[in-house]
Amino acid sequence: MSRSDVVGYACVVGIMSGTSADGAEAAVVTVERGLAPRRTKLIAWRHRPFTPALRTRVLEAQEGTLPMRDLLALHVELGQHAALTAIDAVAAPEARGFTPEVVGMHGQTVFHDPQGKRCGVPLSIQIGEPTAVARALTCRVVSNFRMADVLEGGEGAPLVPRFDLHQFVSDQSDRVLLNLGGIANLTRLKPNAQVVDVVAFDCGAGNMLLDAIMASLGPAGSRYDDEGAEAARGRAAAEVVEEFLADPFIARRPPKSAGREEFGVSYLKRFLARTTDLGLADRLRTAVEITAGAVARGVAQSGSRRPDEVLVSGGGAKNRTLLEAIGRALPGSRVLTTEALGVPVGAKEAMAFAFLAHESISGRPGNVPSATGARKEVVLGSVTPSPYPR
Repeated sequence: MSRSDVVGYACVVGIMSGTSADGAEAAVVTVERGLAPRRTKLIAWRHRPFTPALRTRVLEAQEGTLPMRDLLALHVELGQHAALTAIDAVAAPEARGFTPEVVGMHGQTVFHDPQGKRCGVPLSIQIGEPTAVARALTCRVVSNFRMADVLEGGEGAPLVPRFDLHQFVSDQSDRVLLNLGGIANLTRLKPNAQVVDVVAFDCGAGNMLLDAIMASLGPAGSRYDDEGAEAARGRAAAEVVEEFLADPFIARRPPKSAGREEFGVSYLKRFLARTTDLGLADRLRTAVEITAGAVARGVAQSGSRRPDEVLVSGGGAKNRTLLEAIGRALPGSRVLTTEALGVPVGAKEAMAFAFLAHESISGRPGNVPSATGARKEVVLGSVTPSPYPR
């Protein structure tokens, strides 16, 4: 029996809001049923930004300064925001005729402590009320993806590697999938890799430090350095770069994962205090080299040889200065974006959680124990049904 005889397609929606806290992405996709690798095809995707006031509250929640009742209200508001984002994607002209069977909703991470070092209990918490999405799209929603892995002793992150394996494994190229969100994370896929071969982990700050510098020191209302234009005018302070690349997290062997607990406000304050003699452009260029250096050291941890290709996604993929720095740090590897393989850089993680939701409702595992450190493969997530009776 040929592969085409056993493969059908499911229509799924994925919703992602990342550590950068700039808004939510929703992707309408089809996911192949049947034999592996099960490819995901993008039909439509939309971004809905957070208002400045909403983003401020999300950042306060991530830093642990938002009062409890405000946090509970934010949980509902983020669910409503996710629902509106998903409606935007489903209503796109290119998605006409596609009715989702299930939605994968990552939610907004507000506390990540998978080893229980800060609070005494291993956990990873994402907020965003899934019932709001189930109500809006009248279908079931898979959310709370990380805790099943955490309860098996894993980091609960990264979870995208299962999608990366199915979507990007090659029979010829040794590939690194590099996501430059608030945190930089990578997945290493050797040719013809199987699940047990996958290496994946967070490797350091991605856009988080860069965006925080712009928000603190840039023109009023700045949220990021567009295409890295300001950083391109600066010069890096080499001694600061080396000092920050000596961070214990960067040197630690995987499995490892990070969040604002490692690279948030306290990390920014340390960087600003160390660079008081530098102007904005030089500070940004220094932060670019720190990120590129952390990526290069992560790639070195992922395998003994240079990968053939580094495929970049996330908001940092639009920062030309950062991509050039990564290219210099990884001589011998082709650095390009996932656009080259038909996956928009802003849609990749939403596509991944659509795929993971489909794996969950199919009873298949979504984590990769070699990446997270979990004791075994597990089915991920909690399922919220449509609130409307059939």
